Amino acid sequence: MTTTGLHLWTIDDYHRMIEAEILTTEDKVELLEGQILEMSPQQPPHAATTQRTWKYLSRLLANRV
Repeated sequence: MTTTGLHLWTIDDYHRMIEAEILTTEDKVELLEGQILEMSPQQPPHAATTQRTWKYLSRLLANRV
């Protein structure tokens, strides 16, 4: 019986794949615990909440960061 291992990617590996255009901005993926996973699309309520939170934090931290 043959077994196969799981290759876990590093952040450097991930960035090299972007530089080599193996991954592009059109690829909806993220690196989680060494695995490159396809992200599910945001639904409207999530997108709206994310946008409101970003705007709030931007105003709150505008002169601090």
